[in-house]
Amino acid sequence: MCTFPVKHSVLPMSPMSATSASRTFRNAAKSVIRIPAEWFAARCGPHRMGSQEPQLWILMYHRILPKTDPRYALEEPGMIVEPETFKLQLQQLKRLFTIVDLNEWLEAKTSNSELPSRACAITFDDGWLDNYEYAFPILKQENIRATLFAVSDMIGTNRQFWPNQLSHLLQNDPNDLMEMDWLRPYLISGEPPSNRESLARIINELKHFPDNQLSDWLDSAQNLFTQQQTKPALMNWEQLREMADSGLVTVGSHTCNHFRLREDLPLEVLEAELSESKKKLEAELSREISLFCYPNGDLCEAALKRITEIYKAAVTTQTGINSSSEFNPYQLSRIGIHEDRSNSPRKFQSRLSTWL
Repeated sequence: MCTFPVKHSVLPMSPMSATSASRTFRNAAKSVIRIPAEWFAARCGPHRMGSQEPQLWILMYHRILPKTDPRYALEEPGMIVEPETFKLQLQQLKRLFTIVDLNEWLEAKTSNSELPSRACAITFDDGWLDNYEYAFPILKQENIRATLFAVSDMIGTNRQFWPNQLSHLLQNDPNDLMEMDWLRPYLISGEPPSNRESLARIINELKHFPDNQLSDWLDSAQNLFTQQQTKPALMNWEQLREMADSGLVTVGSHTCNHFRLREDLPLEVLEAELSESKKKLEAELSREISLFCYPNGDLCEAALKRITEIYKAAVTTQTGINSSSEFNPYQLSRIGIHEDRSNSPRKFQSRLSTWL
């Protein structure tokens, strides 16, 4: 008896499934390539090698939130590290670096005192409430110092940053969203973003507009903000004082209102953002504020000139490692840390290398 192979009919793949399959393949290929690249960077990067001169790594964190927290789902992926990951990272840093207070390292550098060959400073931007709820207890457990750059006029208020306002706005009916001329071009097929990555895409595209324009647009949509925050976005003054008084947290300025220091910012507003934030933080915390952080990493010539007159140093969002010989205290490089790219020792150390 002869048997013949059974012929299976093959249906043509739909355009949507073909696109999905192509994307899945590309992501899989990237993962296959990325893993050995991460392994090499983690094992052989600058954080593992000796240096002829002192070097300073400055890590940039924003939010520390567990996935179970409702705020997690409404935030951009690049803004979050989970508490368990944060603790793991601090333990890794203890083995790789001398962990320093940023201000003390800068003072030692200025006075030509001896510096550790590989130092690392931890920084947080904005003053999020979750820094107090989740990060601060871990800093105390691990006895590690950090610098927190606070937006002075938002501390102790219910104000929200515009990306978070946008995130809440996008929870509304798509038909209502399509009525907004300024938002419509960023809604694919008339639908709100389906995931946090899509939200990040829209936020990055809207960053091209000045802060006052973004504020006006969001103010005009206030009637659609039906989902209210259950907690303030940022900590209050009592919580910030507790962190500063602990001896583990140095507070720096992140402007009054987180206005980006671009050339389209009026000079009188720029002056207030730089000088008044310092005054308010010093008055509330009863200590000198000598460090500054550029909102979104933006700076113009006028801002840089004024900052050098008011502060001792400033950090950017520019990725890099600060070396003792090539050193600009007003444009210090940092390494942004977030969950997706740093949630294992291999990923975290490859990020520390700055190679990936």
